[in-house]
Amino acid sequence: MRWISRLTTFAVFAIAVAGMALLIRSRAPTAQASGKFHTYAKFRDGARLAVGSPVVIAGVQVGVINKLTVEDGLARIDMRLRDGLDLPVDSYATRRADSLFGDSYIEIIPSGEDAAGRRLRDGEPIPHVVEGDSTDALLRGMAAAMPKVDNALDRVHDGALDGRTWVAGPFATRLRAAAAWLAEGHIERPLDSADRAMIALDEFTESAQDAVATGGPELLRKLDSFDRTITTTRTRMREARSGFVSVMQDTRHGIDRVDEPLADAADLMTAIDRGKGDDWKGTLGRLVNEHELGDTITDATESVRDAAASLNRFKSWLGARIEADVFSRDVRFYATAELRARHDKFYLIEFERGPLGGLPHDELSDVASSPSYVRRQTIPDRLRFTAQFGKQFGPLALRGGIKDSTFGFGADVLMLDGRLKLSADTLGAFTSTPRIKLTGALAVFRTLYVIAGVDDALNKPGYLPVVTGSATSPTVFDHVRYGRDYFVGGTLQFSDEDIAILLRLYGAVAASLLL
Repeated sequence: MRWISRLTTFAVFAIAVAGMALLIRSRAPTAQASGKFHTYAKFRDGARLAVGSPVVIAGVQVGVINKLTVEDGLARIDMRLRDGLDLPVDSYATRRADSLFGDSYIEIIPSGEDAAGRRLRDGEPIPHVVEGDSTDALLRGMAAAMPKVDNALDRVHDGALDGRTWVAGPFATRLRAAAAWLAEGHIERPLDSADRAMIALDEFTESAQDAVATGGPELLRKLDSFDRTITTTRTRMREARSGFVSVMQDTRHGIDRVDEPLADAADLMTAIDRGKGDDWKGTLGRLVNEHELGDTITDATESVRDAAASLNRFKSWLGARIEADVFSRDVRFYATAELRARHDKFYLIEFERGPLGGLPHDELSDVASSPSYVRRQTIPDRLRFTAQFGKQFGPLALRGGIKDSTFGFGADVLMLDGRLKLSADTLGAFTSTPRIKLTGALAVFRTLYVIAGVDDALNKPGYLPVVTGSATSPTVFDHVRYGRDYFVGGTLQFSDEDIAILLRLYGAVAASLLL
């Protein structure tokens, strides 16, 4: 019956442990706070918060966290608080931690508003949130700061080594040189000179004191001489005033004598202007009174003014552009020039160097003793050019003419104060469908633009095989891509003011190198 004894012992032990657990549980304070007052707060970091974590005010638990969700990219913490809480509407909520690696809890900090202020209602959020520091953020900050601390310690160590070397070498040498310089008397000699100067100044002061004490009559004689000089100066000033008044009277008489010639000149101008008298038919009179001659001179003056204004409105832009296709991996280079003689008219000139070369040449040839024929398309290695005339309508510019050595037209729209330029071009292509090219250019610097777009947007992309003959013949490529493709690139554009500045700058550099 030994097993019955063991079973009885185990049962008694289990009952005792369960009783102790129930006793401890009944004596322990409950972790839940009963109540139906609900509120919530939103945090950027909800780490280490869990459902059932306490909500406290001034260290006293007043509720628990009953829900954790993500709303609008923030952690929403729903809380159930004790009934009867009097919380102002502008209270604060913050996240705190019991220990460095323990779970966090929410602390509500009521504001200091008086009793007349509005209180927080059931279901309303706590609007003000103070983000608490998390352990992870603290550890990440420490991890980011440690390399800087190590770097600073390395610099201090290097500085200490350099300072020790400097103290042991140049500093000691300079101390010895300073001691030798002092031993040569460079300080004692100036001090002796200053001492002698002070003695001389003392002797001069004593002499001056003796002279003042014994030279009273001589001083009085000098004062009398100074008084006589002042009296003579006052007499001369009165004489100069009388002379100035006389000169001004003579000037007035001279001006009165000029009045008569001025009156004669006024009569002459009246005769010229009104066509009276004997002198009005001279050259000046004809200019004033003959309207046809005056109108001719006015028209000529306005023509010269318009010509000068048109020269002043002339502006130009020079640039270079590179475009790289995404799928065909072809690269095109452009040299561009835009000339504006007026504000609303301009000319666009471009030269293109790319894989398409010049215009393709299509040729059909018969095959001997066969109903078939051979079709050969040749693309010459030539430059393509663009020459178009355009007109500006506010932010919209329309242009037409030759585009990539074919007839075409296009439009440009300037946006964001000229920093963004959207362009659309229509021109000829290999197929019957026209080639549509859409381009966007964004200014990232004063003269630098980043461009991107789609070329031949309406034609479905494909590959054209190239007949290369024998399989052992070396080839550059065995197929050509055609149709829609995307491209990226960049543009450098300089105005005439930029070109003038560059010429002056590099001209000065070149001149300095030559000299």
